[in-house]
Amino acid sequence: MLLIGGVPLKAQESVPFSLTANGHILIKAKVNGVEGNFIFDTGAGLNMFFKTFAEKLENKETHHFFVGHRATGEPLRMPLYRSKTLSLGDFECNDQWYTTFDLHMDGIDGILSLQAFRQTPVTIDYTKKELSFAKLGKKGKNKFITLETADYGGRALDIFTNVRLNDQLSIQIMLDSGAGDHSYWVDERFMDDLSIKRSTLDSIEKKSEFNANKISKMYIGKLAEIATENKEAKIENPSVNFVQGLIYEGKMSIAWLGKKITISIPEKRIYIAED
Repeated sequence: MLLIGGVPLKAQESVPFSLTANGHILIKAKVNGVEGNFIFDTGAGLNMFFKTFAEKLENKETHHFFVGHRATGEPLRMPLYRSKTLSLGDFECNDQWYTTFDLHMDGIDGILSLQAFRQTPVTIDYTKKELSFAKLGKKGKNKFITLETADYGGRALDIFTNVRLNDQLSIQIMLDSGAGDHSYWVDERFMDDLSIKRSTLDSIEKKSEFNANKISKMYIGKLAEIATENKEAKIENPSVNFVQGLIYEGKMSIAWLGKKITISIPEKRIYIAED
């Protein structure tokens, strides 16, 4: 599908992906015609290409920048560039913001966010291991959860929904496919609301991949249940990280929502395929 100014010009079907051992969605894409391997990350906000790959794009000097904050509050001041084209199979869009960072991950050239899908639904099928971009029919829209979006001046985009913890506390969570599988972060302050004593839990300190001086403390516990507010999706007895200084009420993986889910930003919904 070619997008000119965000308007779709022809139909597109799907592209395959692989899952890493940690549950990250890994897809092939081309940026300005240069192919690479990228993590599809609904929590990235902004496309990020690692230095070695970005050098192939022959970036011009830029005065644009973006200050993003990681979930732990760590600020990242990043230069902004625009790609001429970004394509996944035949799905193609132009004029996309991206940033670069001097980071190395074996076999991975960067991170793709939801930016390209502001006007186009994207379906993640974990069974077939494919991303598809076709619109859903009425049959595919019976089961859904609602989304809230955070759009940062058209340069970055995050998605959120509300969940209930132990069927007693409602919080808003950022949905983050880039967290991998079975990642459930909740702000440490909610431990008191849930009657969880810090003294009963183990804790860890996690060092930032971007700044070795940034260390976040987490308490490792369990909840009886996490469920969407309409009960369309839930997970029982998940291991949860209660994180100090989290800038969201919660941040969680998305795979637990269903084996096949469609993120529709225009409709502000995630549709969950029925079994």
